[in-house]
Amino acid sequence: MKGKISLIIAVSAIIATTILIGSVLKNPENKKSESDTQIPVSQESAEDTMNSIIKKLKVNEMSKVKGTVDYSDNLSANLPNIETKYPLTVKGDGDVDIEIFSTSEKAGKNNNGWLNETAEDFNKNRYKLSDGSVVSVSIRSIPSGASSDYITNNVYIPQAYTPSNTLFGELAVAKGAKLTLEEEQLVGNTAGIALAKTVKNSIDSKYGQTNFQTVVDSVLNGELQLGYTYPYTSATGLNFLVNALSYFDSADMMSSSSVEKFRKLQENIPFVCYTTDQMVNAMQSGTLQAGVVEYQAYINNASLKSSYEFIPFGYKHSNPLYSVGELSKQQKEALDMFLDFAMNDDNQKHAQEYGFNNDINFAYNTETISGNDIISAQTLWKQEKNSGTPTIALFIADVSGSMNGDPIMRLKTSLLEASKNINSDNYIGLISYSDNIMINLPIAQFDLEQRSYFAGAVEHLNSGGNTATYDALLQGVKMINDMKEQVPEANTMIFLLSDGLCNRGTEYETAQKIVKYYGIPIYTIGYNEQIDSLKDLSSINEAVYIDADNDDVVYELSALFNAQM
Repeated sequence: MKGKISLIIAVSAIIATTILIGSVLKNPENKKSESDTQIPVSQESAEDTMNSIIKKLKVNEMSKVKGTVDYSDNLSANLPNIETKYPLTVKGDGDVDIEIFSTSEKAGKNNNGWLNETAEDFNKNRYKLSDGSVVSVSIRSIPSGASSDYITNNVYIPQAYTPSNTLFGELAVAKGAKLTLEEEQLVGNTAGIALAKTVKNSIDSKYGQTNFQTVVDSVLNGELQLGYTYPYTSATGLNFLVNALSYFDSADMMSSSSVEKFRKLQENIPFVCYTTDQMVNAMQSGTLQAGVVEYQAYINNASLKSSYEFIPFGYKHSNPLYSVGELSKQQKEALDMFLDFAMNDDNQKHAQEYGFNNDINFAYNTETISGNDIISAQTLWKQEKNSGTPTIALFIADVSGSMNGDPIMRLKTSLLEASKNINSDNYIGLISYSDNIMINLPIAQFDLEQRSYFAGAVEHLNSGGNTATYDALLQGVKMINDMKEQVPEANTMIFLLSDGLCNRGTEYETAQKIVKYYGIPIYTIGYNEQIDSLKDLSSINEAVYIDADNDDVVYELSALFNAQM
């Protein structure tokens, strides 16, 4: 039997801005050695091996059945349980407790733990309000965009919220949240582009200097491979987006000329990174020559400091602190008391030790931008991020016996809900597997008819049997390659959802070498189980692994599909 539900969540990921440079993890299923990934595979060898395996597989093509296409917005219902998805990093126990939503660079571990440590020190003092009540603070580490989702959908309301910059504060207000700015700068930070030093020298030579504008021009001219993070959850990615649009047209960032330049920019962006970790790994592998990061993360990372120059840009990441809703008199007094404590000289000097409050000689963007303009920028990004270049994507779903019951129902819900975020110019298909492989829906353009067939295919998924993961993966690679011949300009990707270890069919090493040769990014979702081989697969061609469970798989897949398709 496969493992029970794991509540370890990897997306803080999502969306989180902490730089975590991971090495390729060992695979417990087949004990893969380091040298395995280095053995070159020829085209003839890859094709012959894959075709010989596929010829032996039992593949059933299911009849197409139309289902109901639902366009309703169910975000509030699909937000995961906050206690399991984003547990408290500091839990206060005072008579009056103030909960603060904070981004991970302030509420993480080690050099990212300044706010946690400040809150813990504050709580130890057992400060009292004017009425004698003991006050405390609780901290919840949660990405800026996810915080906005919980607050604006009235799913969970903290007493205070500190995003990385004011952009997500303005966004939340535009969506109906009641926020009051209590402190403009809790700690200072700066958004920037980590640019390979050799590339910086080239930009200096051609453009006379290296700054945000000349970096963007280099991307527009096809001279630089840059990546940035998902602007629906990442404050740094959103900062990059709105500043690029403003650079294209300072009078109207949504003008036709700005939109056209944005399309051209996106044509030269290899991919928008779902997480900062994905972006940094791509930088280190050489796929990207630059990526957006915060200075605090840059200065704390020896690899980035040694090989990349930091080019500041945009709005300051001042980590403003907002109160949320109508605080009681006690709550307001408690928040003010904590703010005074956090802003004292000792705590601010401690923040500087962790990379905050650095004196960077840079003129930040101070132009007013409304929440509605930010929403428009995000909408434009969603519509134009592929710049007319379609994506061929195949979903491979594990429907083995352990998926029976609630897991298969949540899998169906997640695929149906997440598919709402897929643009219609993409090409989408679905296969499922247990002992054998079912082609539930051949790949085709995701127009209204294909959406209806996709819904019908998902609704008719059934569970039972063993787990032939890599048989299904190779069948998926072949389907992607066949469609690529028809749409040669398209990007390609596979989304593999599985809840356990492969226990029959093709071995991991064989699949790994074929996947590496064809270069198709494999986005893997460890559904109810943390699976090292899936992490390894996602690292081969710089995709992402997500560790999800029944409670949050809908939200995770929706965000992932929105970022990539």
